[in-house]
Amino acid sequence: MSVATTRPPLLRGAIAAAASAVLLALAACGSSDAGEEKQVTDLKVGAAPSLSGLGLRVAIAEENFSKRGLNVTPVANKSANAAIPQLLSGDLQIAMVDTLTLLQARNQGLPVRIIAGAGEQSTDGEAGQMSAASVVAKASSPIKSPLDLVGKKVGVPAIKTQTWMNIRAVVDAAGGDSSKIQFVEVPPAQMIDLVQRGDIDAATPNEPLASSSISSGAVKLVQNTDAPGNKGVPSSVYVATEQFIAKNPDTVKKFAEAVQDAAKQVNGNRDLAAKIAEQQLNFKPEQLKTAFYQTFAADPVTQEGIDKIADLAVKYEILTTKPDAKSVLADLS
Repeated sequence: MSVATTRPPLLRGAIAAAASAVLLALAACGSSDAGEEKQVTDLKVGAAPSLSGLGLRVAIAEENFSKRGLNVTPVANKSANAAIPQLLSGDLQIAMVDTLTLLQARNQGLPVRIIAGAGEQSTDGEAGQMSAASVVAKASSPIKSPLDLVGKKVGVPAIKTQTWMNIRAVVDAAGGDSSKIQFVEVPPAQMIDLVQRGDIDAATPNEPLASSSISSGAVKLVQNTDAPGNKGVPSSVYVATEQFIAKNPDTVKKFAEAVQDAAKQVNGNRDLAAKIAEQQLNFKPEQLKTAFYQTFAADPVTQEGIDKIADLAVKYEILTTKPDAKSVLADLS
């Protein structure tokens, strides 16, 4: 079976195609005072159908939204790249995307901003620790450390993404040359099979596939995909259009409060995490026995956290210029 080769960087054409039409629509609508019309309380929210999207599901199950007068319907993101156009078209009111995708969208001039953190980087990239996505290799593979990835074929969901960038940062920090890794794009669900068959040398499956495959002995952990020194930075964020934020400031603030409360409820609580993963995300108990549950954002996203990701993105030529972190964040005061 062949695997996909590298493709050009930045957001796929869907965002660029949607941008011009949406910007024209926004201009035509003009500005309006939020107090002049009723704020939206029924929200379609795009989020990952994996454990990365658990924070939103906890907020729903624990009635954090309903207690604040919000009715939230989760919509499974096909990808972060697809979520941004859905926001711009109005099909979604809020979407969870990786932070790097948001920064790319901002650099393309798209009117979207961060309203709350979703997932946070759980470690500083220390050896032997799991993360929301971890590099795995065949159990018999000679690959034992990040340095061993140099010159090897490594499967990632997409090139020039946060996972891709963080792997490069880990390898370079260890003294290797990450530019010599052969990255290939592979659907997450196929990664374990391709590693076992030898089509690729290593891969980055999502949770709980990574942890369950390691536990069964199908593969071994090589390294997590957290960037060194970036523990606590927002790996994913909830975003909305500037127009929606301006028209619905109370709704947006309530949404942020609800997901932050959910993070406080689920962080470190494996029983609650497993319960919601089964009920809301349809995982089976046996899939969750060894699952790694990432840290979710219990506090507002900071400019410092955005800067850390942006600095890496510029270093690895994902972004040509560093965005102003303050302009990326919605003012919820």
